[in-house]
Amino acid sequence: MQSSRQAGFTLLEVLLVILLMGLAASAVTLSINNAGPEKELERHARQFVATTELVLDEVVMSGQFVGLVVEDHSYEFVLRREGKWVPLEDGRMVSRREFEEPVELSLVVEGLPLVQEDEEETSWFDEPFEEADVGFTKKEKKLDPQVFLFPSGEMSGFELSFLGRDDNNKDIDVLVVANPLGRLTLGREDEYPAN
Repeated sequence: MQSSRQAGFTLLEVLLVILLMGLAASAVTLSINNAGPEKELERHARQFVATTELVLDEVVMSGQFVGLVVEDHSYEFVLRREGKWVPLEDGRMVSRREFEEPVELSLVVEGLPLVQEDEEETSWFDEPFEEADVGFTKKEKKLDPQVFLFPSGEMSGFELSFLGRDDNNKDIDVLVVANPLGRLTLGREDEYPAN
């Protein structure tokens, strides 16, 4: 009699294949995450576009006005409730988004920059009164939106630049353009050739 050996894989061979697949997946993940500063800015811009489109869809369905507050290193969506603007916290996707240096945001609404060059950064209205002690104190920062999303599906026209620096310390930017009809694009439409 001749003994026959069954064909198959040993546990060691299976574990070795799983280990190699894990290493390959790790290498791919690291190469995707290390795509460079420009790809990172583009990813932030695409995420902003997707989030804004999601919020605009919700605005159309709910019939509520929503605002967008943009600061130098963050943006967030706000909702008007009880006479004041409060953050829209409807899950992780639409919560406040903050960026670390060197990523910076620059907003131009309806053709006007967020801060005019001839404006002063501070105002004497911001300081509390010192002569009379009548309870006036500095208030917490107000969430006044610069961009509005309307239940009709329209929004304030704006351009939002995601600014940063590449590996050679040169300025780079990715532009998001929103027209008043609620259409968002990366870059200006006239920058791309017609198909």
